[in-house]
Parts: sequence; structure tokens; C-alpha cells
Amino acid sequence: MTEPTPVFEARHISKSFGPVQALSDVSVTLMPGEVHSIIGENGAGKSTLMNIVCGRLRPTEGALFAGGEEVVFHSPLEAQAKGIAITPQEINLVPNLSVAENILLGSQCGHAAAINWRETVEQAAHYLHEVDNTIDPRAKVSHLSKAQQQLVQIARSAATQAKIIIFDEPTAMLTYRETEMLMQYIRHMTNEGRSAFYISHRLDEVRDLSHRITALRDGIHVGCISPEEASRERMVTMMAGRPTKTGSHALRDLTDRKVVLDVQGLSRDHEFEDVSFQLREGEILGVSGLIGSGRTEMAKCIFGASRAREGTVTLDGKSANFRTPLEAIQAGLIYLPEERKQDGIFPLLSIAENTALPTLDRFGGWLTIRNREMLDEVANLAEQLKAKFNSLRDPITSLSGGNQQKFIIARWLMRDARVLIMDEPTRGIDVNAKLEIQTVLKRLTEEHGLSVILISSEMEELLDVADRILVMHEGDLKGVVDRRDATQEGLLQLAMS
Repeated sequence: MTEPTPVFEARHISKSFGPVQALSDVSVTLMPGEVHSIIGENGAGKSTLMNIVCGRLRPTEGALFAGGEEVVFHSPLEAQAKGIAITPQEINLVPNLSVAENILLGSQCGHAAAINWRETVEQAAHYLHEVDNTIDPRAKVSHLSKAQQQLVQIARSAATQAKIIIFDEPTAMLTYRETEMLMQYIRHMTNEGRSAFYISHRLDEVRDLSHRITALRDGIHVGCISPEEASRERMVTMMAGRPTKTGSHALRDLTDRKVVLDVQGLSRDHEFEDVSFQLREGEILGVSGLIGSGRTEMAKCIFGASRAREGTVTLDGKSANFRTPLEAIQAGLIYLPEERKQDGIFPLLSIAENTALPTLDRFGGWLTIRNREMLDEVANLAEQLKAKFNSLRDPITSLSGGNQQKFIIARWLMRDARVLIMDEPTRGIDVNAKLEIQTVLKRLTEEHGLSVILISSEMEELLDVADRILVMHEGDLKGVVDRRDATQEGLLQLAMS
């Protein structure tokens, strides 16, 4: 019996950007009805390889084959004509158009003179509901959460009826229910004979979903294994070249610690209702919940980015119903947004400037910055946080996602933060960088008394890091669970009740 022809092959692919070698002699194949996962640490070359497959980049060396025939893609449109679509990691939608318009952009039903909007919405809803049945296809994209926007991007790829879909970190913004629906969709499409390249840092879902798993390290093909061979330890060792340490920390009894943040009866129309909790000195309070649970909205309200209808917030015994984020920052309460690239960094500034931006007055202000003093203080914090960088004068975009996050944390340590609210701080970063961030948080709480509210869609992360876990569902607080009593099943039951 002859072997089936791969639907896609990348043979001996190399890619360089000037002196930087992003890929070196990498070969992968994709078979009909297969999910082939590509794993690796940040900077391993995964996204570069997939951008070559979908026509966004041209390889420096090597060749591509679709259905056994060599192809050369000069643009994503040429790749799409060969049945290849990508769901990118970064949101790439038109915010002022509706969900339906984004899903069928350029392929609306009707003709040039008149679009049939009813048919367009119905067709878009068909593709959308294959992925998620809670999003209104008529809604404007700008009104959706980032997680919902990611689901719309996936539906847009599905609407191309591509034979090959590239999923680049598709679940990074999703929570339990949405992730499971996406897994069902991918299994359904492969049962129909279509195929997928899949990139994710969530190793459990990689093992559960994949037919084969290829690891890249520093742009080099390390190996290809079956899911039966893919223990978490083996995948991490292939990616990093070394086994990883566990992220769990010892259970702590913090009941005798003083209350730093006290939130009572906090409510905001259409977002959350009657939320009450206390945060103690040196505590990591996890916040869990599905999309639409009100986690981020609650955090932004505490930070002063929106106003509560009622309720009180107290910081160190003083009233802290902040009217603006500036008031919160001045009081030592900081919010790190989930959209690091969009809301957390200033891409045109250097690493040092990004880190010291809120404290420039200490170094003389914009016109007379004492650069040496600023660089020394940032370098000292970078050493404490074990951040990896070439030069503090390099742009912050030169760093991996995990190291960008470390310098964002350093930014607020320079302001002597008392409470740090972190919204999905490890989203989209590899397993070792994630553990490094978690280790930093534990050390800051234990050695410096920093109190942390950690919002995460990954229950495993909360069970590893948090002292207590607050669970929300559709704007309601469903309970606060001590980590010693918490299980994934129990948290999920609360989050869906």
C-alpha cells in the first residue's frame, strides 16, 4: 500500500534576517487529516516557519511543496489560493466593522452592486457557531473582548474553507469552555480530511490534540515524536535542552497578615455585581473565570480605569475609590493589562526608557535625564528578575514576551508598588519563561511583601502559584477557595455554575 502524499511539505527551510539566523535547515510535513503541532520556546522559530508556510515570508533557502508540487508564495493570497489559511497570534481584525463583515471580508454574499446582508450574516453565523455560539455576528468587533476577537479570527479562517489551517497560539486568550469548543472544531475538521499546523505553549492540549509533535530550538529541528511519547517532561527537555523545574510553591498560612486591599460590594452596571474580597500582605490571590465573567472589568474598576456604581475599595486602611489610574498609581496600586504589546509597552522606546518611564522625574525628567543613574537602577532590577537582554538601549521589542513582562514588572517596582494586579501575565510565553515569571512573583511576595492579584485563564497556573483563588461567573463572585482545598474540577464547576 502506497503512502499518502503529504498535503504540505517544507524541505530544508532556512531563514535569516540580516545577521540573525531564525531557521536553519528545518523540514516538516503535514498529512491529510493530521494535526501537526510545532513546539518550542519563544524565539525558537515557530512563527517564522508558519509565516513562510502561509506566504507572509520567503525562505532564504529551501522549498515548499503543496500536494507534491513545488510552490513559491509571494503573498498570503497566493497561499490562500492553494488552500492555506492562518489564524495569527496577534489580533488582526477591522474594529469598526461587524463580526460578520470581518468573517467574510472580501467574500460577502451578493454582487458588486449590492451586498446581500441577510445572507452574509447567516453565512458568517454558520462559520462562527462552529467555533462559538455565543457571539452575535451583527456586533461590532470593537465591542468584543480580546478572547471573542480571537474566536472571530478563527471563524474567518474557517470561512475560507481552507484545506490547511495554521493555528498560532489560538487558545492563549481563551478559557476552559472556549478552548474545548475549539478543540472539538479542530477534531471535526480533521475528521473531514482537512489538516492543521498547531502552535501552543499549553503542552497538555498539544499532546491531547496532535497526531505528531515537532520541536524547534534556536531555529533548528530537534525532533518529531508521537503524542504517546510526549510526556510533559520530554517536550520541555526537547524545547529547552534541559528539564524544567516545578512551578508549585509551598502552602502558606497568611491569616495573620494584615489586610492591604479590602473590596466590599463593588458593582458596575452590565459588568459585575456585589464583588467583595480581601487581599493580605504578601499574598497571591488568583482570579479565575470564563470569558464574560467580569474578571478584567473588575480589575480595571479597582484601578480607576472605570467607575463603580456602588461599593468601596480600601488600600492600607484608606479609602481608595480611585477616579483615575493616575490616582491608583500614586497610591501604589498597579494594573498590568492582558494586552502587553498593545497596552503595556512603548515599542519605539528602549528597554531602559520603557522601564523607567513612570519614574523619570527621579532621573531629571525628559530634558535632562541622568542616563547612567537610570541605566544602573534598571540593570539592578533586571538582575534581580533574571531578565535576559543584550543592551538596555535596545528597543523593548527586541525582547521575548517573557522578558518584556519582567521589565514591565520592574517598571512598577521602581514606583514601590504595594498591590500588583496582573491580567494574564504569562499568556503567549513558553513554559520556562512562565515558570521564571511565577518564581519572580513568589519571591517578591515573600521577600518584599508585595501583594498580587493574578488573573489567569489557566487553572493549573493558579493552582501552582496562588494562595487563594477567587472564582467569577457572569459578573458574580461564586466563591474564594483556599489552594489547599482547590482542584481543577472544583474551580471549573464554580466557574460554570
